[in-house]
Amino acid sequence: MLHNQHKHLLVANRVAFMVIGVLEAAWAPLVPYVKSAFAMDEGTLGLLMLCSGFGSICALPLSGFLVNRFGAKKVVYVSGLLMAFALLTISLLINMWLTGVMLMVFGSCTITIDVAANMNGIAIERKTGRHLMSGFHGGYSLGTLIGAGAMSVLFTLGLIPKWAVVICMVFTLLALAFGCRDLLSKESLMPATPIEKPRKSKLYIPPMVVVVGLLCFIMYAAEGAVMGWSAIFVSQERGINISIAGFFYTAFAVAMTIMRLCGDKIVDRLGQRVVVAGGALLISVGFMIVVLIDSTIAAVAGFAMVGFGAANVVPQFVSFTAHIKGMATHNIISFINALGYSGILLGPVIIGFVGKQYGLHISFGGIAVFALIVAVVSSIVLKTKQIRL
Repeated sequence: MLHNQHKHLLVANRVAFMVIGVLEAAWAPLVPYVKSAFAMDEGTLGLLMLCSGFGSICALPLSGFLVNRFGAKKVVYVSGLLMAFALLTISLLINMWLTGVMLMVFGSCTITIDVAANMNGIAIERKTGRHLMSGFHGGYSLGTLIGAGAMSVLFTLGLIPKWAVVICMVFTLLALAFGCRDLLSKESLMPATPIEKPRKSKLYIPPMVVVVGLLCFIMYAAEGAVMGWSAIFVSQERGINISIAGFFYTAFAVAMTIMRLCGDKIVDRLGQRVVVAGGALLISVGFMIVVLIDSTIAAVAGFAMVGFGAANVVPQFVSFTAHIKGMATHNIISFINALGYSGILLGPVIIGFVGKQYGLHISFGGIAVFALIVAVVSSIVLKTKQIRL
């Protein structure tokens, strides 16, 4: 059984991830209002939405340093406040340029909270001696469902964007203030046993970090594919009405949330190698079912299978990075996040380009092949060190 103090640490870290999920998901229902308020076409809207990604990339080199310098608790508090007020400013629909700047702040804070929560999670795994990362990321998945659902309900009730965001902000800030009090300080993030400093240059990146980063790139790209293209695929390729096409992504999101919330127990029972390699294999099979079987039920089952498979792959890669020698943990987390978020940004673009030339079924089939590669490579990587914390 976990010590009572450890339980508080677990709750705080899950809440930190949940805050990211709620605020990120709260932005999505605002997009149509922003588009309408500034009379933007799709191209301009796409450029505006890239501001968030640009802010994320800019924050990546600093995020690990900030957590290492100030501790996870301070970084989560400050970034969460900035993220919430950026969202509020966006909801006022004042000016397109101000909205772009606030989206950059929003994206930057998303990354800093993400890195802080992951580093905090790794430290808690060290303290408790247990696999906990899947459950922490489950807090994020749960937050996305809560954020999107709450904002959609508030808009359905007739609230204007400003007041919908204010209500969302109040509950989010309360969660930050009371739920994240037990996040770790700068001193507590350090391992009890000092880690031997690498003898290599500070610019040296261990090959294993690069491998894990590339695997995360593929996994994030797969998630981005479902988020950005699942509705379009089923409407164009399967003749599904566009008004209900979004439910196919919902099947993916719900499956991922459920699997993450029970993922730690599965990892304890099966081990990281089986969970990661098996999850990637499940992603591959899920995409192939979507592509090869012309059926609505098969599409729902396939996207849900992708969600079940993807749920625990990235969290366990993050957990695995704590055991890679030759580079500071906060730098490893920042590096793999850089590659991972590049997958979210570039993946849907590449899929769209390939889909335009050859069809979306070819794009999804290509993702299935890359997921199979992840299954094989991760099986080899994790075979060399079966981690039992």
